[in-house]
Amino acid sequence: MKAGKKRKEVVLDKETLDILELKAEKAGRNLKNYMEFVLQQDAFAFEPSEEYKKMMDQMIDSHNQGKTKYTPWLNVKKELFK
Repeated sequence: MKAGKKRKEVVLDKETLDILELKAEKAGRNLKNYMEFVLQQDAFAFEPSEEYKKMMDQMIDSHNQGKTKYTPWLNVKKELFK
């Protein structure tokens, strides 16, 4: 087992395993690899919260109305690399 990985037992019914095996075969993967892939994809999937969506809508509205003030990248670089 590779460093940084943990082993977890998962108990699934036969029907679920049969379906997963078919999907794994279709994806060209073995069942274990497919399950790890699906779980990793789900773990890293990003769904912004309603609060984040609202904040971004407000920022876009502010930008469109010319209310947002930006700092030019060259000025930021000068500050960062003093």
